[in-house]
Amino acid sequence: MIVADNALECWKLSLDFVRNKGSDFIDQNNKQCRQSLNLVTVVKRPEINVTEPIELLNSFKTWKYPKLDEISSVILSSKSSLDYSYSYGQRIFNFDGINQINDYVIPLLKDHPTSRRAVVSLWNPFVDASLINKQVPGLIAIDFKIVNGSLCITGIIRSNDLLFGWPANVYQLFVLQDYVRKKLDLSFGDLSIVSISAHLFKDHFDVVDKILEKK
Repeated sequence: MIVADNALECWKLSLDFVRNKGSDFIDQNNKQCRQSLNLVTVVKRPEINVTEPIELLNSFKTWKYPKLDEISSVILSSKSSLDYSYSYGQRIFNFDGINQINDYVIPLLKDHPTSRRAVVSLWNPFVDASLINKQVPGLIAIDFKIVNGSLCITGIIRSNDLLFGWPANVYQLFVLQDYVRKKLDLSFGDLSIVSISAHLFKDHFDVVDKILEKK
């Protein structure tokens, strides 16, 4: 488990851990990777500079990383997008007509603050349990818990590219955490991510090393 005060520190520690202690493998696309299984990262104060990993990636000016409003809309908008084969927001706020946040999680935690059932599912077996469908969600479940007057959120990610995926994931979960905590009048709690496959592609190691060298 990697625990840090802010998102940037947590990201860099996780990059360092997988870079130096992960196991090598070749994925289904014949790409050389290094991974750690079931890596847990915990950001203790997600409200402090949660966008710093994204800003650091953008500073390299090598990739066109999505803008913050686009990243947040992927998880907050209940509408489908032509730019994505699936939308987290649609599955969260309109999963076959079910609004999992407004009609379930928020009322549940209002009535039962100690509930352990405030879980959102994003994996749809009718669509995703297919041998030919290659575009399936990475983020498959989100859990909410109230601890000492604070809202904690945990995202379960089946496959997580730590270099490019984790910065967007932590920001998206922060945005969703902020949305729910305001509805419940709570402060920020821990933001945790469980990456079932936390991996790096070996052809990105030079970028990872540059990030780790930055103070």
